Amino acid sequence: MIPKPRRSIDSLAVLNRKSCELAFGLEDIDWSFEADRTKPWAPEGFGPICYLPGFALLDEAERLRCNQFQALSLCEQFIWLERHVIQPLTRVLERSEPDWYRSRIPRLFRVSPLQQFGIERVVENPRLLVAWIWLTIFVEERTLYLARRYIETEKETPGRIDRLHTQLHQFHFRDEARHYQLDQHVLTWLYDPQPRWKKKLSAWIFHYMMRCYANPRHSARAVLAQLAREFPRLRKDIVPRLHAELAQVGRNEEFHRKHFSRSALPRTLALLAEYPEHDRLWTLFITESKHPA
Repeated sequence: MIPKPRRSIDSLAVLNRKSCELAFGLEDIDWSFEADRTKPWAPEGFGPICYLPGFALLDEAERLRCNQFQALSLCEQFIWLERHVIQPLTRVLERSEPDWYRSRIPRLFRVSPLQQFGIERVVENPRLLVAWIWLTIFVEERTLYLARRYIETEKETPGRIDRLHTQLHQFHFRDEARHYQLDQHVLTWLYDPQPRWKKKLSAWIFHYMMRCYANPRHSARAVLAQLAREFPRLRKDIVPRLHAELAQVGRNEEFHRKHFSRSALPRTLALLAEYPEHDRLWTLFITESKHPA
């Protein structure tokens, strides 16, 4: 017998109907758009670099290019995490920086060797290392939040963000909206019945993954390196300063309110609060607590 979810979520029949209603094909995307280098490719405040004090030292052109790099880093991250959307996202990258993406090697998204090793082991052992369930829930709500920011920016200031990237994230929003509640069914069916030791192991792995998100450095360093290549004036003092400031971004309250608060991830944080094995996570989410006032 399939257990009944403890949470208020739609039935599989309802989710299937919604999936059909929201379905789209690659032919629905207008691939005639070209990336506009005169416009931002992401809303303000997307990546960690713009929360660093030294960001104020960049001029307008440098900030714009930093925004574009962080938008590309986000697309590369989605490719790494979500293989089912690799084709449309790759095509966006090819139109944004065609000379960079003649191969599928990421230019701006980076993970440490330990992160790469960990995710590969989780993928190879999904029944043992069930942290993938929590990672999926987090990533998909985070995707919805980031895509919603594109949609809201387009409503508030039409045409401000490059339309190729805006369109991509609008479609990505539709795609992820079909998945999120299904993930919670998976949590109920596959995670809840697991023995305590396996849940603790999952929580340890997930804590490491969240530490990498809440203290982002690897991809930001790649963005800074590319900025230094394109803007020589930044090489001597400004890029080294920004590198040094990255060490503190995990304690930046504004960055965390934007990306790891209940306003950004309400359902993920609510779910995590139900499971005591995840109590250590609340030290990472510096603007939140397990039991908010």
